[in-house]
Amino acid sequence: MRSNYYFIGFLLLGISVFAKGNVYVQSTKAKLLSQPKLNAEGLGLKVGEVLTPIQEQGLFVQVRVEEKTGWVSKLFVSPLPPGNQMKLGITSNSSEAVVARQRASDFTKTAAARGLSETQKMRVRGEGDLYDFESLRWLESVPLTIDTRNTKPERNKQPETIVTSNTDLKGDLFVLGETKAEVKLGRSLAARLLKRYPLVRDLELTRYLNSIATKLGAVSSRKDLEFRVGVIESSEINAFSCPGGYLFLTTGSLKKIQTEAELAGIIAHEMGHVILFHNGEFTESNVWIDILSGLLTPPGSEVVNTAMATAIGEMEKQFFETGRDAKVELEADEAAVGLVSQVGYSPLGLSNYLNAMSKAEGTELLKKTHPETNIRIAKLVFAEQSVSTDGAPLVVDRWSEYKNRIAK
Repeated sequence: MRSNYYFIGFLLLGISVFAKGNVYVQSTKAKLLSQPKLNAEGLGLKVGEVLTPIQEQGLFVQVRVEEKTGWVSKLFVSPLPPGNQMKLGITSNSSEAVVARQRASDFTKTAAARGLSETQKMRVRGEGDLYDFESLRWLESVPLTIDTRNTKPERNKQPETIVTSNTDLKGDLFVLGETKAEVKLGRSLAARLLKRYPLVRDLELTRYLNSIATKLGAVSSRKDLEFRVGVIESSEINAFSCPGGYLFLTTGSLKKIQTEAELAGIIAHEMGHVILFHNGEFTESNVWIDILSGLLTPPGSEVVNTAMATAIGEMEKQFFETGRDAKVELEADEAAVGLVSQVGYSPLGLSNYLNAMSKAEGTELLKKTHPETNIRIAKLVFAEQSVSTDGAPLVVDRWSEYKNRIAK
């Protein structure tokens, strides 16, 4: 029990995990920069290369690699070693899962000795009506693609090929345990959110939003995640980010968006929380307990253990009452500017949106859980000046084709 509280407490601290040990290059965009700015001069780094952190400055980490010292953006490195992408919504057929299922029978025989005889220790009884996993599975079933119709190569430059790691998935035997634990918690939080707000099941709109997220995720450090964007029915102007890459935009927010650059900025801000580990670290879950819990659970239902339920409750409190620490919100804003500029969007999109929201109605929850809008915009000005879209594909704005799909 004490370890559960330690887990939850650390989860909500929002402290940096980049200064604790080595970091690993996860993106071809990573460079060893002369200054802590994305547009500074720098040397290219190889994916998988190990860097030793020295100090942090905002969105950047000063690192040492071999005999060289420089700065690297947190967007392109991770404290986790490279791992394959976590495929969502699909039962694993990996050898790890097969072995686990074979041993589940023997495991149940010693469950009492292990303190697992009571199923309420592994799932929340009487709280099934607090989660909507059925809607979540619909969202996970939407195919992930990058819509190339809204990009064109810059004049005199070859188009950049963006490859997502689900094209060479080898099974979740090679998925990091920390990623599995993060996705497991994030799925439950997302299902809880979908019980509060109905999911808008518009396939074309959802595919469009997810194509933007996939494009942004492809240049980030979190190649181990499938980012998913869902639309939820609410007049509130807000967006939500769950661990594991589950992102949600309200219909109220979408109605206020004027350009695809604004849309990409909002999605990238929510992605920033996940990429920068603002939810803390996640400990690898016990695969044997997970398998046993699944066998004891009725078909079609999901397992939410008591530790997860407590953590979910605290995260919900952040969503609707306390908000995250102002420092991490501002860092996510800066991350958004860095991400969108890498794929060709104007870095001004997020600040333009926030400026409009500062005068709009229905922003009570947004303002309650985020720093003052004028502070966010002022900080964004510095971030916007430190990036460049040179070499990125030119984006053709297609938001007008989809905005009219939002219910009036």
